[in-house]
Amino acid sequence: MMTIGGLLLLVGISGFIGACAEIMILLKLYMGFLIIIMLVQIIIAVGCVAMKSSVETYATNKTMELIGYYGTDVDEDGLIKATIDAVQENFDCCGVVGPSDWSDNSVYGANSSTPTSCCKTQYRSDSTCGNAVYSTNDKINDSGCKTSLLNWIESNLLYVGIFAGVICLLQIFQSMFVSTLLRVLTEERFLGEYAQGFTQ
Repeated sequence: MMTIGGLLLLVGISGFIGACAEIMILLKLYMGFLIIIMLVQIIIAVGCVAMKSSVETYATNKTMELIGYYGTDVDEDGLIKATIDAVQENFDCCGVVGPSDWSDNSVYGANSSTPTSCCKTQYRSDSTCGNAVYSTNDKINDSGCKTSLLNWIESNLLYVGIFAGVICLLQIFQSMFVSTLLRVLTEERFLGEYAQGFTQ
């Protein structure tokens, strides 16, 4: 992520300096990167739509793997715990498919319990609400996060599409602006050289 962020920063700086100082090579570099970024975005979007089931299976398997690491020594900085807790609390869900997914975790699987983040909203203040066996515990959410997340994505797909469309349009307008600026600079240089030829 740091590499991608650094690359995008360099692209932005090259466009800014190229436009301010009228350096054509930087403007061409900026326009080339804009086109590449747009193409990558389109390829990723088409790939995700075309391979929806593969992406869904991959995400399910990786999340199950993360559930196995929850609360263990592997999660030293607590990032896995914080992420899973946030998802389960915000979407009122438990596990990927359901609470039984926690049987794969070494901390909770031994006694068939779940983390507190699986608890229904009204019981979350009770730190022991997830300690009971999940199959008989009526204080925890019984739906899995996979279904909740897919429903959320489908209900917000229009907004995601609008946002992606706006970003794409902005990139197209940027490319058009850079192309126009390059054309104007080329004409100015050509006319300047042409006028010098007459004065000599």
